[in-house]
Amino acid sequence: MIDKTFIDSHLDGLKECVVDASKAILDVYESSDFGEINKKDGSPLTIADKNANEIILNRLNQLTPDIPIISEETFELSSLNNLNETYWLVDPLDGTKEFINMTDEFTVNIALINDKSSVFGIVAAPVTGKIWHGSKFDRETKTDAGSDNIRIVMSKSHKNENDEKFLEFLDMNKVSYQIVEKGSSLKLCSLADNEADIYPRFGPTSEWDIAAAHAVLASYGGCVVKVEDNEELNYAKESSILNPYFIAFRNNALKSEFLPVLRDFFKKLV
Repeated sequence: MIDKTFIDSHLDGLKECVVDASKAILDVYESSDFGEINKKDGSPLTIADKNANEIILNRLNQLTPDIPIISEETFELSSLNNLNETYWLVDPLDGTKEFINMTDEFTVNIALINDKSSVFGIVAAPVTGKIWHGSKFDRETKTDAGSDNIRIVMSKSHKNENDEKFLEFLDMNKVSYQIVEKGSSLKLCSLADNEADIYPRFGPTSEWDIAAAHAVLASYGGCVVKVEDNEELNYAKESSILNPYFIAFRNNALKSEFLPVLRDFFKKLV
């Protein structure tokens, strides 16, 4: 049974897991050889991705041998045909481009998916050593709205035409904003840390990219909603590992304040 007791009893082991994976990543990061190759989809892969993945899979199999694992580095599309209700969803190194460019903004991500929802997540930033974790069983309720100058977190590596149109829409509607640039799942973690207010994503992401940080943000009182229907983003789709366009809010007060303003723009995207 997936409940608070389950999460609490495994938390120390999961922290040790991401710490060990982080150390393995840093060993490669501080070397002169990343062993970089391109995967079939064109995305980069390094020795650090592989080493962290091996550590995480071995540790999760020891901690919870009855819970299957889906990891970016071992994923096969056919695995979506027979998904368990409960499984681990892993991105051993999110932000490989940031890793290769040596920006320090990459993370280790482990999420627990149960009944199509990310119920627990743990995220580690290897360079700073910071670890975020949270579950739906420890959800905070925050009601403070943002300031008059809304803080929008956006990618350092993946800005696209939709992002530019979004900012133009805000300008036309006289919404004052500032841009906060982050890499990897640190974008969602920045909402949990009150370093930003919203995170719009109008480009491709995979479920493992955001599931862990989604659970962290939710535990801090935030949410991630789909652009197409404004409902909470869910997981365990049988047809694709890709996420639809979404926007994350630091808390429900911000969601209530800005979602009505953004709906006209959303209609153009779907």
